Amino acid sequence: MKANEINLNRFLSQSDTQFVIPVYQRNYDWSHLQCKQLLDDILEIGTISKMNAHFIGSIVYVHDDVYSASGIRELTIIDGQQRLTTLTLIYLAVYELARNFGNESLVNRINETYLT
Repeated sequence: MKANEINLNRFLSQSDTQFVIPVYQRNYDWSHLQCKQLLDDILEIGTISKMNAHFIGSIVYVHDDVYSASGIRELTIIDGQQRLTTLTLIYLAVYELARNFGNESLVNRINETYLT
C-alpha cells in the first residue's frame, strides 16, 4: 500500500475518473452533525490566511487498471465514501446557488470539474 498527500480539489477534479462505491460498503449515514463539522472545517480553512492545509481524513481507493468502455478510469473507494459523498453534495449545493445567482462561469466550472 502506498500513501500520498494530495489536495482534495485536485483529487476530485481528476479528468476521466469515476469514483465507484462497492455494494458491500455501508449506506450513506452521516447525520446533520457530521456534515456540519465537515463544512465548518472547510469554511474555517478558507477564512484563516495562515492555514493552507487541513487534514479532513483519508480516502482509500483501489485502481486495478480498470477502465470503462469510454476510457474512464475507475477508482474503487474502500474508505472515505461518506466524506466523498458529502463533498459532492456540497459542490452540488454551491452549483445550485451559483445557478440561482446567474453565475454561469462558476456553474460551468463546477459542473465540468466536479459533477460530471
